[in-house]
Amino acid sequence: MLLMVTSFHISFAQNKNQGTIKGKVTTSDGKPAEFVNITIKGTSKGATVGKDGRYSISGINAGNYTLVASFIGLNTQMKEVTVPTGNTVEVDFELKENNQQLNEVIISTNKSQSGKIESDDVAKMSLKNLENPQVYSVVSSELMKDQMTVSVAGALANVPGAVVTTDPAGGTSITLRGFTAEPAARNGVQFIAAGRTSVDPVNVERFEVLKGPSATLFGNVVSSYGGAVNMVTKKPFDIAKSEISYTSGSWGLSRLTADVNAPLNKEKTALLRVNAAVNKQQSFQETGHKNTYTVAPSLTYKASDKLTLNMDVEAYREELTKTPYLQFDVLGVKNVKDIPLGYKETLYGDGIDATANTFRTYFQATYRINDHWTSTTNVSMNNEKVLKSYQFYPTFLDATHIERGIALYGPITTVTTDFQHNLKGDFYTGSIRHRVLWGVDYYHYKSDFSYAFGTIDTIDITNYSKASLAQAEKAIQAGSAGVYNSETETIATYGSDLINITENLMAMLSLRVDRYTLKGTDGYKQTSLTPKFGLIYQVVKDKVSLFGNYMSGFTNNGPYLQPDGAVLTLKPEYAYQWEGGVKVSTLDNKLIGTVSYYDIRIRDAVRYDGSSYAYQDGNQQSSGMEFDLTASPLKGLSITAGYVYNENKYIKATSNEGMQVTGNPRNVANFWASYKFQPGTALNHFGLGFGGNYADQSFYDSDNTIIIPSYVLVNASLFYETAQWRFGIAANNIGNKKYWAHSFTANPQPLRQLLANATFRF
Repeated sequence: MLLMVTSFHISFAQNKNQGTIKGKVTTSDGKPAEFVNITIKGTSKGATVGKDGRYSISGINAGNYTLVASFIGLNTQMKEVTVPTGNTVEVDFELKENNQQLNEVIISTNKSQSGKIESDDVAKMSLKNLENPQVYSVVSSELMKDQMTVSVAGALANVPGAVVTTDPAGGTSITLRGFTAEPAARNGVQFIAAGRTSVDPVNVERFEVLKGPSATLFGNVVSSYGGAVNMVTKKPFDIAKSEISYTSGSWGLSRLTADVNAPLNKEKTALLRVNAAVNKQQSFQETGHKNTYTVAPSLTYKASDKLTLNMDVEAYREELTKTPYLQFDVLGVKNVKDIPLGYKETLYGDGIDATANTFRTYFQATYRINDHWTSTTNVSMNNEKVLKSYQFYPTFLDATHIERGIALYGPITTVTTDFQHNLKGDFYTGSIRHRVLWGVDYYHYKSDFSYAFGTIDTIDITNYSKASLAQAEKAIQAGSAGVYNSETETIATYGSDLINITENLMAMLSLRVDRYTLKGTDGYKQTSLTPKFGLIYQVVKDKVSLFGNYMSGFTNNGPYLQPDGAVLTLKPEYAYQWEGGVKVSTLDNKLIGTVSYYDIRIRDAVRYDGSSYAYQDGNQQSSGMEFDLTASPLKGLSITAGYVYNENKYIKATSNEGMQVTGNPRNVANFWASYKFQPGTALNHFGLGFGGNYADQSFYDSDNTIIIPSYVLVNASLFYETAQWRFGIAANNIGNKKYWAHSFTANPQPLRQLLANATFRF
């Protein structure tokens, strides 16, 4: 805190000995060259050319510099410049390209799905993909725009191995290496989104999906044994630019989004960006709806050359119908498609829904101590208020009769606070380079939780009316109710060191110590150590890497109340992964790929049977291979593809030994290709995309007797885009395929959906 206060004070003391470089950048036909980057070589200083073609870089110490004008796809220009003490120097550039060529490059660049996938969050320090022994996938905003994605679920379907599901509580999750993972990190810091409320992708620049147990750097709040999902949000930049977009589609979809960005002062040290969305849509089934509202302002203040401050606020409201949890054990069916209910049939009325408000606030202070050390402090505060959440629990009594159960969760208030500090360094000991990270993390969680259960009635499914809100309220009043309050605290420290043994051979050593406390009369404390090791050998420098890793994860387990009232005392559960493979990044990042084999073992695995009894009686193994490809083999053509084979089973247990884990397809594949017609062709400005997803069959039950069938989905899009306008149409599930969620709900998934979009930029 003292550092932040002191730095704020320093920022107002202007150094009169510093100079400024400014100028104008034009195309070969004399027009302003908006969006071109102007940087000072060897420094972090730079600017982006505005609409008037001008740029300005201030706060430069007196001296000689090389000024660089660049943009992907254009010829880079460099000029030498001398900055006198306290003076302003003007340097102009004229590009070799004309204005039309520049616009084509801008559009093409904005649409590219391939390119570098470096991340500051995956390893909590800046590493190239080929320097990181961990596998991760990226879903870019360009890919989401190509597909006209309107939900987090649609975006995550592009992750190799991911099968997307929505649970009855409302959270969106995916399968990763045989386990469930939820979007639980935002810019590398924990946040509330998974579980009872979701999030809108309007403020997401890209999704980063880490593969394998990632608790060493992220903790078990964020990471599952299969991996972690991190959302990188949109950041302010130093030119005024806005975008308004409207999408309409099947099932009454009406979606309006806005992205407004502007500098707040002449020096462009204060930057503001606001993203907002209103999304309203009915269900593809007989009843159901999802209405969401998002406002997400983001402020960046460059207090000095060394200190940058960021603040993000995200206000989110949702009004929606939850996914039912149908019990059908009595039917004896061998495939969920044989359940005797219509694919679009619903048992409850549209008025029985859920309402929640979530307010998320984030602060970040980044202080560059010197060229070798950087300090970053993150503070995250989240407040989620579930006003009401009706959830459906219908149960088949026989082939024609269903008992309509109902639950009301709420009000539920959940408040979390996360304080995280990271110190990052880059230095040498002799000839050996070290890139180090040391961090501390304090996380506090408090939830006040009320609930009630009831039974509405028993119906004959051949002749019934949908349950009304009045019936649901009456059932809740006549049922049972309770309150469950919980409070936890986690204190952790972690460290990591990437060591360049030689220029091409690197080793990573990492460790986390985590102290977990569940407060209250039934509370307990657990301490966990999670190491991580990795080796990287670049067979071809910055192009081909061989890698191997050992990673670990853990789950804190408290006492579990069995359905018969007995209490099962659970031990912490640990997971360990060994992985090896090859990473490729070649042809100037036009071809990026990863192939790997992994083996994850869980000790003291906890499993649950169909009656919700818990068992901690054995070991679990999840192993398989993974392929991930992003490529731009031709100008205008982008390809994203992935394939994962996974076997996840209990290898030692008192029952179900050798059986597959439920809801886990062995084979999963995804593919998307888009093409933008190039200048000079008859279809200039037009583009199209085509792709789909495949998921193998999985098992609904732990005895592996009930099948959730496989499916193939085919999607496509067509668009027309200029620098100012974009018009597009898209079709999801073109074949109108009936398919079911690979989860414990096994609920029907959306049929064919048509979308139309118009976007205006100014």
